[in-house]
Amino acid sequence: MTKRREPLTYQHTLTKIAGLIGWDRAGAVCGVTDRQVRNWSDPDCETEIRLIDAERLDRAFIEMGGDHAPFHRLFALRLEIAARSDADCLIALAGDIAKEGGEAVAAVLQLGATSDPDAHRRAQKEVQEAIDKLTDCAAKLKGSTP
Repeated sequence: MTKRREPLTYQHTLTKIAGLIGWDRAGAVCGVTDRQVRNWSDPDCETEIRLIDAERLDRAFIEMGGDHAPFHRLFALRLEIAARSDADCLIALAGDIAKEGGEAVAAVLQLGATSDPDAHRRAQKEVQEAIDKLTDCAAKLKGSTP
């Protein structure tokens, strides 16, 4: 049976990377065995990935066609979550997410009909506002973990 790796954890992120590049390649990139990489991804194992190896794996992920740096994204998001741990109640946040997400989608769709620089700036602004509300919600969920 597959072990559960909770979202927003190093173990989950490492498993995502290995899903693209393979456990053996992940080990080779870090100069360790694939077994060691699997241990880093095991939430019940006491050993954890080193920062330099996370960076190496981010680079390998991108080189193999990944569209972002998974550990970098995780680090940034976890710091954002920590900074927002006093976010509003979930019901209010859900409404804000729906509003900001809808505005972001509408602004991005509008870009298809125009090449106006102001529309591009508006879309960036709306997308960032949606990301901020989603991050607030992730912080609230993290803080309310049973």
